[in-house]
Amino acid sequence: MSDDTFGFGKAGAVPLSKRLAEIKPSGDNERAATDLQAIDEAGQRAGFTSREPGPAPFRRVKTIGPTIQLNTRAPEDVAIRFIQFCEQNRLAYWEGILELMKRANV
Repeated sequence: MSDDTFGFGKAGAVPLSKRLAEIKPSGDNERAATDLQAIDEAGQRAGFTSREPGPAPFRRVKTIGPTIQLNTRAPEDVAIRFIQFCEQNRLAYWEGILELMKRANV
């Protein structure tokens, strides 16, 4: 048992922090980047497409100004009809309320 292959016998000789500080990266980062480029190019030539997400689609942001939270309880049939009205006319709920108010001349 004198063979100390794994270095357990010397554990107290060199502090763990010093042994960990001696670990350095191999320095092959540039080679890895070019290898990935070559792999991507080979995949494209073979007809594979990238699974990386593309740019986010442009979304128009509506600015409506200051808002107030409005919560209400409504009978189920009324709520369902209101939601259907908004979906059919492609309106947000607040736009649906505004449209109904315009129709009622309020």
